Amino acid sequence: MHSRVLTDLTESERAEVIAAARPKLLRTHEQLAAQGSPASAFYLVEVGHLKLSQLTPDGREVIARFAGPGHAFGGIVVLGHATYPVSATAVGPARVLGWTKPVLMTLVQKYPQLRTRIVEEIARHMTEALTRVQELSTERVSQRLARTLLRLAESGGRRADSRIDILHPITRQELADLVGSTLFTVSRLLARWKDRGLIDSRRSYVSVLDPAGLEALTTSAED
Repeated sequence: MHSRVLTDLTESERAEVIAAARPKLLRTHEQLAAQGSPASAFYLVEVGHLKLSQLTPDGREVIARFAGPGHAFGGIVVLGHATYPVSATAVGPARVLGWTKPVLMTLVQKYPQLRTRIVEEIARHMTEALTRVQELSTERVSQRLARTLLRLAESGGRRADSRIDILHPITRQELADLVGSTLFTVSRLLARWKDRGLIDSRRSYVSVLDPAGLEALTTSAED
Protein backbone atom coordinates (compact mmCIF):
# COMPACT_ATOMS: atom_id res chain seq x y z
CA MET A 1 0.00 0.00 0.00
CA HIS A 2 1.40 3.41 -1.00
CA SER A 3 0.82 6.30 1.37
CA ARG A 4 2.84 9.37 2.37
CA VAL A 5 2.19 8.38 5.99
CA LEU A 6 4.23 5.18 5.54
CA THR A 7 7.03 6.69 3.44
CA ASP A 8 9.77 6.67 6.09
CA LEU A 9 9.25 3.08 7.20
CA THR A 10 11.29 0.15 5.96
CA GLU A 11 9.49 -2.67 4.18
CA SER A 12 9.42 -4.82 7.32
CA GLU A 13 8.29 -1.89 9.50
CA ARG A 14 5.53 -1.05 7.01
CA ALA A 15 4.38 -4.66 7.05
CA GLU A 16 4.24 -4.59 10.85
CA VAL A 17 2.20 -1.39 10.89
CA ILE A 18 -0.25 -2.66 8.28
CA ALA A 19 -0.61 -6.00 10.10
CA ALA A 20 -1.72 -4.09 13.20
CA ALA A 21 -4.63 -2.48 11.32
CA ARG A 22 -8.21 -3.65 11.20
CA PRO A 23 -9.64 -3.62 7.67
CA LYS A 24 -13.18 -2.34 7.25
CA LEU A 25 -15.45 -2.55 4.22
CA LEU A 26 -17.84 0.32 3.58
CA ARG A 27 -20.94 0.37 1.41
CA THR A 28 -21.85 3.36 -0.77
CA HIS A 29 -22.96 6.26 1.49
CA GLU A 30 -21.99 4.35 4.64
CA GLN A 31 -20.53 6.60 7.31
CA LEU A 32 -17.16 5.69 8.75
CA ALA A 33 -17.16 8.40 11.44
CA ALA A 34 -19.43 11.27 12.41
CA GLN A 35 -18.47 14.85 13.14
CA GLY A 36 -18.27 15.29 16.90
CA SER A 37 -17.98 11.58 17.65
CA PRO A 38 -15.07 10.30 19.78
CA ALA A 39 -11.80 10.21 17.81
CA SER A 40 -11.06 6.57 18.53
CA ALA A 41 -9.16 5.43 15.44
CA PHE A 42 -6.90 6.53 12.58
CA TYR A 43 -7.63 5.36 9.03
CA LEU A 44 -5.93 5.01 5.67
CA VAL A 45 -8.06 4.53 2.56
CA GLU A 46 -7.08 1.38 0.72
CA VAL A 47 -9.79 1.22 -1.97
CA GLY A 48 -12.42 3.77 -2.95
CA HIS A 49 -12.98 7.30 -1.70
CA LEU A 50 -14.32 9.06 1.38
CA LYS A 51 -16.13 12.39 1.45
CA LEU A 52 -15.05 14.46 4.44
CA SER A 53 -17.62 17.08 5.39
CA GLN A 54 -18.96 19.26 8.19
CA LEU A 55 -22.49 20.33 9.07
CA THR A 56 -23.02 24.01 9.78
CA PRO A 57 -25.31 25.11 12.64
CA ASP A 58 -28.13 25.58 10.12
CA GLY A 59 -27.72 22.00 8.84
CA ARG A 60 -25.88 22.78 5.60
CA GLU A 61 -23.14 20.39 4.49
CA VAL A 62 -19.70 21.85 3.80
CA ILE A 63 -17.34 19.50 1.99
CA ALA A 64 -13.76 19.70 3.24
CA ARG A 65 -12.17 17.29 0.76
CA PHE A 66 -12.25 13.82 -0.74
CA ALA A 67 -9.81 11.16 0.47
CA GLY A 68 -8.71 8.45 -1.97
CA PRO A 69 -6.36 5.45 -1.84
CA GLY A 70 -3.39 6.13 0.45
CA HIS A 71 -5.00 9.20 2.00
CA ALA A 72 -5.47 9.51 5.74
CA PHE A 73 -8.41 10.33 7.97
CA GLY A 74 -8.42 10.84 11.73
CA GLY A 75 -4.82 11.95 12.21
CA ILE A 76 -5.94 14.12 15.11
CA VAL A 77 -5.90 10.93 17.18
CA VAL A 78 -2.13 11.34 17.62
CA LEU A 79 -2.66 14.87 18.95
CA GLY A 80 -5.02 13.71 21.66
CA HIS A 81 -8.11 15.42 20.23
CA ALA A 82 -11.33 14.11 21.70
CA THR A 83 -13.63 14.24 18.67
CA TYR A 84 -13.53 14.12 14.88
CA PRO A 85 -13.93 17.61 13.36
CA VAL A 86 -15.51 16.20 10.17
CA SER A 87 -17.66 13.28 9.10
CA ALA A 88 -16.27 10.63 6.75
CA THR A 89 -18.65 8.91 4.34
CA ALA A 90 -17.93 6.44 1.54
CA VAL A 91 -18.93 7.83 -1.87
CA GLY A 92 -18.84 4.30 -3.29
CA PRO A 93 -17.80 0.85 -2.10
CA ALA A 94 -14.59 1.35 -0.11
CA ARG A 95 -12.08 -0.44 2.07
CA VAL A 96 -10.10 1.28 4.81
CA LEU A 97 -7.42 0.20 7.25
CA GLY A 98 -8.00 1.36 10.81
CA TRP A 99 -5.77 1.58 13.85
CA THR A 100 -7.44 2.09 17.23
CA LYS A 101 -5.98 4.88 19.33
CA PRO A 102 -4.10 2.55 21.75
CA VAL A 103 -2.61 0.59 18.85
CA LEU A 104 -1.61 3.73 16.99
CA MET A 105 0.00 5.32 20.04
CA THR A 106 2.08 2.19 20.56
CA LEU A 107 3.21 2.30 16.93
CA VAL A 108 4.15 5.99 16.92
CA GLN A 109 6.17 5.52 20.10
CA LYS A 110 8.07 2.72 18.39
CA TYR A 111 8.34 4.58 15.07
CA PRO A 112 8.46 8.37 15.70
CA GLN A 113 8.73 8.98 11.96
CA LEU A 114 5.18 7.65 11.63
CA ARG A 115 3.89 10.32 13.98
CA THR A 116 5.84 12.97 12.08
CA ARG A 117 4.23 11.97 8.79
CA ILE A 118 0.74 11.96 10.30
CA VAL A 119 1.27 15.45 11.74
CA GLU A 120 2.55 16.58 8.32
CA GLU A 121 -0.71 15.34 6.78
CA ILE A 122 -2.71 17.35 9.31
CA ALA A 123 -0.67 20.47 8.48
CA ARG A 124 -1.13 19.86 4.74
CA HIS A 125 -4.90 19.64 5.11
CA MET A 126 -4.99 22.81 7.20
CA THR A 127 -2.96 24.64 4.56
CA GLU A 128 -5.30 23.42 1.82
CA ALA A 129 -8.31 24.62 3.82
CA LEU A 130 -6.77 28.08 4.30
CA THR A 131 -5.98 28.26 0.59
CA ARG A 132 -9.61 27.50 -0.25
CA VAL A 133 -10.81 30.23 2.11
CA GLN A 134 -8.51 32.69 0.36
CA GLU A 135 -9.78 31.58 -3.05
CA LEU A 136 -13.38 32.09 -1.96
CA SER A 137 -12.67 35.75 -1.24
CA THR A 138 -10.39 36.55 -4.19
CA GLU A 139 -11.36 34.40 -7.20
CA ARG A 140 -14.29 34.12 -9.57
CA VAL A 141 -16.48 31.02 -9.47
CA SER A 142 -15.10 29.86 -12.82
CA GLN A 143 -11.54 30.05 -11.49
CA ARG A 144 -12.43 28.13 -8.32
CA LEU A 145 -14.32 25.47 -10.24
CA ALA A 146 -11.51 24.93 -12.74
CA ARG A 147 -8.98 24.70 -9.91
CA THR A 148 -11.19 22.27 -7.98
CA LEU A 149 -11.59 19.95 -10.98
CA LEU A 150 -7.83 19.92 -11.49
CA ARG A 151 -7.26 19.09 -7.82
CA LEU A 152 -9.78 16.27 -7.95
CA ALA A 153 -8.15 14.94 -11.09
CA GLU A 154 -4.72 15.08 -9.48
CA SER A 155 -5.69 13.42 -6.19
CA GLY A 156 -8.37 11.00 -7.37
CA GLY A 157 -7.95 10.65 -11.11
CA ARG A 158 -6.82 8.10 -13.65
CA ARG A 159 -5.03 9.28 -16.77
CA ALA A 160 -6.00 7.75 -20.09
CA ASP A 161 -4.00 9.34 -22.91
CA SER A 162 -4.65 13.08 -22.59
CA ARG A 163 -7.81 12.81 -20.45
CA ILE A 164 -8.05 12.33 -16.69
CA ASP A 165 -11.08 10.50 -15.32
CA ILE A 166 -12.08 11.50 -11.78
CA LEU A 167 -12.71 8.06 -10.35
CA HIS A 168 -15.19 8.81 -7.61
CA PRO A 169 -18.72 10.09 -8.18
CA ILE A 170 -19.32 13.75 -7.41
CA THR A 171 -22.61 15.53 -7.96
CA ARG A 172 -22.95 19.05 -9.31
CA GLN A 173 -24.34 20.11 -5.94
CA GLU A 174 -21.21 18.76 -4.25
CA LEU A 175 -19.06 20.70 -6.70
CA ALA A 176 -21.10 23.80 -5.93
CA ASP A 177 -20.51 23.23 -2.22
CA LEU A 178 -16.78 22.79 -2.78
CA VAL A 179 -16.42 26.08 -4.66
CA GLY A 180 -18.92 28.07 -2.60
CA SER A 181 -21.39 28.69 -5.40
CA THR A 182 -24.86 27.69 -6.57
CA LEU A 183 -25.99 24.58 -8.42
CA PHE A 184 -27.21 26.77 -11.30
CA THR A 185 -23.88 28.54 -11.78
CA VAL A 186 -21.81 25.36 -11.59
CA SER A 187 -24.14 23.51 -13.98
CA ARG A 188 -23.93 26.41 -16.46
CA LEU A 189 -20.12 26.42 -16.36
CA LEU A 190 -19.84 22.65 -16.72
CA ALA A 191 -22.20 22.68 -19.73
CA ARG A 192 -20.16 25.48 -21.36
CA TRP A 193 -16.86 23.69 -20.74
CA LYS A 194 -18.28 20.42 -22.06
CA ASP A 195 -19.28 22.17 -25.30
CA ARG A 196 -15.74 23.55 -25.56
CA GLY A 197 -14.22 20.10 -25.11
CA LEU A 198 -12.54 20.91 -21.80
CA ILE A 199 -14.43 18.30 -19.78
CA ASP A 200 -16.88 15.45 -20.13
CA SER A 201 -19.68 15.17 -17.57
CA ARG A 202 -22.06 12.23 -17.26
CA ARG A 203 -24.35 11.66 -14.29
CA SER A 204 -22.11 12.01 -11.24
CA TYR A 205 -18.79 11.52 -13.02
CA VAL A 206 -16.48 14.12 -14.54
CA SER A 207 -13.48 13.70 -16.83
CA VAL A 208 -10.93 16.39 -17.58
CA LEU A 209 -10.28 16.29 -21.33
CA ASP A 210 -8.02 19.33 -21.58
CA PRO A 211 -6.01 19.90 -18.38
CA ALA A 212 -4.06 22.78 -19.94
CA GLY A 213 -7.30 24.47 -20.97
CA LEU A 214 -8.69 24.18 -17.45
CA GLU A 215 -5.41 25.45 -16.01
CA ALA A 216 -5.72 28.54 -18.21
CA LEU A 217 -9.18 29.20 -16.72
CA THR A 218 -7.72 29.41 -13.20
CA THR A 219 -6.22 32.79 -14.13
CA SER A 220 -8.89 33.89 -16.61
CA ALA A 221 -11.42 36.69 -16.05
CA GLU A 222 -14.15 34.55 -17.66
CA ASP A 223 -17.44 34.38 -15.74
